[in-house]
Amino acid sequence: MRELIKKFPNQLLESIDISNGYSISIPKQPKNVVVCGLGGSGIGGEIIKQWVRSSGIIPIETCHNYSLPAYVNDESLVIVCSYSGNTEETLSALQEALDKKTIIIGISSGGNLENILHENSKPCIKIPGGLPPRSALAYSLVQLLEIFVQCKLADTSLKDELVKSAHLLIYEQERIESIAGNLLDESKSKQILFYAEEALSPVLLRACQQINENSKELSFFNVIPEMNHNEIVGWASEPKELFVTFIRSNLENIQNKKRLDITQTIVSKRTNNIITIDANGSSLVQQTMYLIHLLDWFSLLKAEKKGVDVIEVEIIDFLKSELAKN
Repeated sequence: MRELIKKFPNQLLESIDISNGYSISIPKQPKNVVVCGLGGSGIGGEIIKQWVRSSGIIPIETCHNYSLPAYVNDESLVIVCSYSGNTEETLSALQEALDKKTIIIGISSGGNLENILHENSKPCIKIPGGLPPRSALAYSLVQLLEIFVQCKLADTSLKDELVKSAHLLIYEQERIESIAGNLLDESKSKQILFYAEEALSPVLLRACQQINENSKELSFFNVIPEMNHNEIVGWASEPKELFVTFIRSNLENIQNKKRLDITQTIVSKRTNNIITIDANGSSLVQQTMYLIHLLDWFSLLKAEKKGVDVIEVEIIDFLKSELAKN
């Protein structure tokens, strides 16, 4: 896993090369988009949704379940993403999309998803296989963005930002790992609670997922401004078991910046277990990729310090085997 995380910037560049090698044709412009996927195959939809939120021309929804929203019809674009091609929830959503005669595009390394799409003459973008899905984000994310760009649902400048992101990560690699190591030293063995502005919510979700799978621990997050209307009241107590990590960006909405400043002041009066990590990069795309890479490193270093097997996911395997019995 260490080498896979280290190669993440190069995987981004490789994936951009893949995206330059095909063209996508859809029969008509969709009136809405649903991106289907779970876990490492699903986080890309959350990321893209934030990237195009301020400029998107049609509604975008993510689906991490067996069924599609009821409004989906033949004017909807459904993008199904499963790294293995065998994710049962995604395959269920795909069948529903076929039944509803939606516009469908797939992203996969193979499996049943690729076979079903080919049988139904639907496009499927092939990405390199053989990796743990959580370490293949670069491949699925770039192809998802390429679909949006080619379908005229996102500006091509976002691809340029991804290229810049890859070079930023290569240049900052040692410093990123150092910051991740400092977070590990400061947080010790405490559970991590992340806070940031909503625009960075996919970063926090991804961080928790990586800590869950790589470090074999629970982790939590919330976002500003929503947490200011509920969770902040929970800080009337002084929790001892949490280490609070604020993720800050120079792109924050001015009111959210004030909210985060005040929230940090409130939290810091109730715990010394607190740190701030600043995003690097000149755009939301660059900052997203920088923070994802940094927190991927953190989850790995945490796992290595505990001496746990980063790749092992026995609980997920058990869950799947139990489901298969029924």
